[in-house]
Amino acid sequence: MSVAAVGLASFVELPLRGAPGAVQMRCDEGLLAGAAELTVRRYVWDPPAVSLGKFQKLGAGAGEALAAAGLDVVRRPSGGRLVLHGEGFEWSFAVVWPAGALPFGTRAPYRLVSAAMAAALADLGVAVDATRDEPYTRSALCFASALRHDLLVGGGKAVAVAQAVRGGRALVHGSVLEQRPPAALVRAVETAAGEPWRGEGLAAGGAVPEAAALWAAFVGRLAVTDETHAGWSAFAHAKRAPAGRPPARRERR
Repeated sequence: MSVAAVGLASFVELPLRGAPGAVQMRCDEGLLAGAAELTVRRYVWDPPAVSLGKFQKLGAGAGEALAAAGLDVVRRPSGGRLVLHGEGFEWSFAVVWPAGALPFGTRAPYRLVSAAMAAALADLGVAVDATRDEPYTRSALCFASALRHDLLVGGGKAVAVAQAVRGGRALVHGSVLEQRPPAALVRAVETAAGEPWRGEGLAAGGAVPEAAALWAAFVGRLAVTDETHAGWSAFAHAKRAPAGRPPARRERR
């Protein structure tokens, strides 16, 4: 685990974790319930699984279709729609702000995460679409259409973000679709959702950056935004500690 300090305020970077979906969501629920510092983590779903948004419901028979393909189904504390997760075609991340670290309001985390990921992709030579050719359409599938802070590459959604707010804390979930998932998993999701899969991910742009490099670029970009600095300053002041310069990581295992 790496920790970067700003006065007594800091952000914590948890190590990469591969685990089943239920384990991953318990971890994020725990962070949302008790994170005392800005916390970031990247993780992969092993084995592949499906996550549903907090209030999402699927039709009759959906669970059976997913189970037949060996896909566990878990519910996220954040909103949004069905996401198919699995190592080799997708990875996920969570960013959690503690209470008192959001001077610009609870909508700011969406904007901060989206802007930092867009900048990180650009740093690695991936062009994020500036405009959207298609209007938003309702779908049970997350990557079938995009909302304001989602990121599109090559005309399709490549990075999805969703948020949960609880007890003054905010958690932003992110899913990075690297490429189209395996055909058997796509068929199961299509059957469960009752609609065709849409989403080629970052591969639609012609290049897929290495996940660890993209994550490092994202964390670096997130750390240097003005609003993140303001959040650290407010958080440090609330702890009666002076705010300092942008953080440098150190390892803590």
